[in-house]
Amino acid sequence: MYKKTIVATDLSSEALDLVATTGNLKGFGVEKILLIAFWDALDLLGIDTFFKAIIYKDLENNLKGKKEVLERHGFEVSTRVMDGPSALQVSNIALEEDYNLVVAASDSKVFNPMANKLIHNARKPTYIYKPDAKKHRIAKKRGIEQKGIADHLLFATDFSKNSNLAFKHLIEMLPFINNKITIVHVQDEYKISAYAYENMKEVDESDDKTLEKMKESLLKNGCPEVETLLLTGAPSNEILSAIEEHSPQLVMMGCQGRGFVNEFFLGSVSHKVARRSPVSVLLIPAKR
Repeated sequence: MYKKTIVATDLSSEALDLVATTGNLKGFGVEKILLIAFWDALDLLGIDTFFKAIIYKDLENNLKGKKEVLERHGFEVSTRVMDGPSALQVSNIALEEDYNLVVAASDSKVFNPMANKLIHNARKPTYIYKPDAKKHRIAKKRGIEQKGIADHLLFATDFSKNSNLAFKHLIEMLPFINNKITIVHVQDEYKISAYAYENMKEVDESDDKTLEKMKESLLKNGCPEVETLLLTGAPSNEILSAIEEHSPQLVMMGCQGRGFVNEFFLGSVSHKVARRSPVSVLLIPAKR
């Protein structure tokens, strides 16, 4: 599904872990990878040309090592070292060179600044990988490589046009999901009108019917098990609570991506979930 993928990398331990646990990329059907490392020329102002060359060489060597690891696992890999605003360049490369997916790694507690910029500039599906160190140590010890994207995926929807687009992507991803999908819809308590409060039974029934249709569609297309959750509260908080309670390996949801002022300044539900989720997140941006 995501045969051509950009992996935006840095020198963090999370980025190294992403490369080491290649099952997470194989699960997406990835065949060709572009590894990109960035250095920001503005950060190097005043630094001698000699030392800039050393930094550049270090980045090249780092990419070379990661490239060798990925190639041993059967990927076709190319590398680039670039300067400038990294997130914008990644977005442009993904569009101009027809890449299907953008990947970055982040710690589950301290969100990687590069990953944060990537989701704000997203114009292609963006996967924020968050390593589960304990699980990976056990798997490595037993010689196990993850098959598929996840055993259990949590899909969050607000029934919007963009969520419907993300749901279409989910249908296409079903061959790569092993066992279960949980669909979550949160009725935003701050946006429910006075009329809706007086008629919550009807609202609940309507939302339950929509969730049931989504469930039937997933089962019809081959998903072994689907559960639905209808919640009320602050959407990002409720979704994060559902992640903690139901323990999926991956969270998937739509996002607005680049060009929406309210998201840039206030932060959308999807971006809050991506930053705070303890597990990896796949964001599907709106079409432009």
